[in-house]
Amino acid sequence: MHKDTLHLIFGDMSNPVELINCRHLTDRFSLIFPGWQIIEVSAEHSSPVLSLRLEDNNYVLESDWLEKPAYRKNEDAAICLLVAELMRAYVHEDRGLLCLHGAAAEFAGKLVLFPSNYRAGKSILSACLAASGVRLFGDDVLPISLLDAAGIAPGFAPRLRLPLPDNLGSETRDFINKHNRLQGEQYLYLDLENDVLAPRGCRLPIGAFVLLEREEGARPLLEIVSEAEVLRQVIWQNFSRKAEAPRILRILSELVASSQRFRLRYDRAEDAVRLLQENFSDWAIHSANGSNRKTLAEGHTGIIEDLLPGHYLRKPDISIVQIDDQVFLADGQGAAIHHLNRIGTAIWSLLAEPITVDEMTNLLITAFPDLERNSIESDLHNLIDELLSRNLLLTGS
Repeated sequence: MHKDTLHLIFGDMSNPVELINCRHLTDRFSLIFPGWQIIEVSAEHSSPVLSLRLEDNNYVLESDWLEKPAYRKNEDAAICLLVAELMRAYVHEDRGLLCLHGAAAEFAGKLVLFPSNYRAGKSILSACLAASGVRLFGDDVLPISLLDAAGIAPGFAPRLRLPLPDNLGSETRDFINKHNRLQGEQYLYLDLENDVLAPRGCRLPIGAFVLLEREEGARPLLEIVSEAEVLRQVIWQNFSRKAEAPRILRILSELVASSQRFRLRYDRAEDAVRLLQENFSDWAIHSANGSNRKTLAEGHTGIIEDLLPGHYLRKPDISIVQIDDQVFLADGQGAAIHHLNRIGTAIWSLLAEPITVDEMTNLLITAFPDLERNSIESDLHNLIDELLSRNLLLTGS
């Protein structure tokens, strides 16, 4: 079979995207990637950052960071995958960016960010926001500057999962139908003007995080949530470079602490939009919810000598953010960001000095008399194993 290969440079990326036997997908790129300059380049001397091919009626995407190839059955699912991995590639190349999964919209000159939560309705909510005149920055991903923590419009067309909800209002349906320029088996894409979809590269400060929770029959309600819960959610939804974990932990924790933080419970997206417009119509009357962040510090950095057998100790150069009874860690090698719950936080505090498992067990039993000894022992052994596997502990030999 003849192999039709196409190499494309997206925007100012250094390396191209490779398309093999799927040139037909480019017919949709002007809609999917508004504001992106896409240039065909010679395959000679180029090293593709992504490769998407059509093989045996499957679309197959490969990249250096994927452990195995990703397969999609149809065109719109393949394009959806390409968009997500293209943004990952873009952020990996630009050392000044991190990126969060989530939707973002502009209210009175600041962004409200809706971190992803499976089937919580962020894309439909985004379409309803656009239909009501609120400008979208994106419905799925938001690049964030590491320099000033500003949100940056990614320049992707909003995508809606099909079928649309039964309780969607007629005005929103009319808006979606009017702007529907591409529809496949699973998704449809909206073609929006710049006053409704922020052009690629537009920047605004982030003012609030809103966690979405859709419940059938629920009346729209905004309730304040803890800093730790929001930070945990945005860390899960962050897909930036692992080597930057300590820096990213610091920036995300400071950003969450300085922003308003809510959970939005709702059923109908139009009702939720009205509540959001009422709440975020004027930032001057709002302030951050208040920060409970207790610690932002480096772990023990001294030289460890003669650690006795059976003793454990925090590894040097661990970045730590503590909020109430929750701890977030990033090791000095930048491997990842880790979250510890109440028990894990207590164990971590004990590891500030060399200590054995038996010593920790006895101290934890005293600190948590409501917990069974077997439960404490199990949690302790599991966490020690996890911290060792993640290179966060030293152990005597």
